[in-house]
Amino acid sequence: MISLRFDNLSFAYHKDIVVLKDISSSFDSHKIYTLLGLNGSGKTTLIKCLAGLLKPTQGYVFLNGQDIETVSYMDRSKYISYVRQGVSTGDDHYVKDYLSFGLMNRLTWYQSPNAEHMEEVVKQASRFHIGDLLDKKMDELSGGQKQIVMICRAVIQNTDIIILDEPTSALDVKNQGLVLSLLKELTEQEQKTVIFSTHNPNHALFLNSQVILIDNGYIVQQGSAKEIINVEVLNRIYGDQIKYSDELGYREISIY
Repeated sequence: MISLRFDNLSFAYHKDIVVLKDISSSFDSHKIYTLLGLNGSGKTTLIKCLAGLLKPTQGYVFLNGQDIETVSYMDRSKYISYVRQGVSTGDDHYVKDYLSFGLMNRLTWYQSPNAEHMEEVVKQASRFHIGDLLDKKMDELSGGQKQIVMICRAVIQNTDIIILDEPTSALDVKNQGLVLSLLKELTEQEQKTVIFSTHNPNHALFLNSQVILIDNGYIVQQGSAKEIINVEVLNRIYGDQIKYSDELGYREISIY
């Protein structure tokens, strides 16, 4: 069973810009975790620390009880896959080749993906409804299509932990529903641990996830979505603009 936790973690980009402030928590296997908070609250910084991309100013991130800083990039890639925020891939690879990069953690040096590997690529592409994009180049895709491809590649990487920074930010409503449903499927059917940030509290409710609520670099509350996602708690962070749907002058519409 793969474990991930952070202890007394702080991070500062500069001495006078402290983004995370002595926070600690852990992630149980086979569950989905939603990080909620305002822009600038520290969500992205925490995610980068968890993925081993940023070194904490103080404290530690532990992967299987080992300081993640001491785990090699290749070994880390066998346990954690990461999808960054934004959709600029900066290359003109064909989608099928870009997706095949998710296989690199199981190949030896100079080994190319074989037919069986590429069958996996095609299978997952179909699962994400992007099979028709395999022979297109990444720079020919829309922002939303690129985002789906990046998430698909993380799944192809076949790690126990998948970390995503605002994975639905570039997606239309239909594809938001697709991605959230697949994240739910990964935890329930494939026993993955999923950690992702979002601006939409309803995502956490739909997924019935665990929630870590972050404000100004602190964890102010954590627990199940049904406990955390209510107007009284969220008003402390987002202000009194948060309302229950039945308090609005219209009926909200969602698709999941």
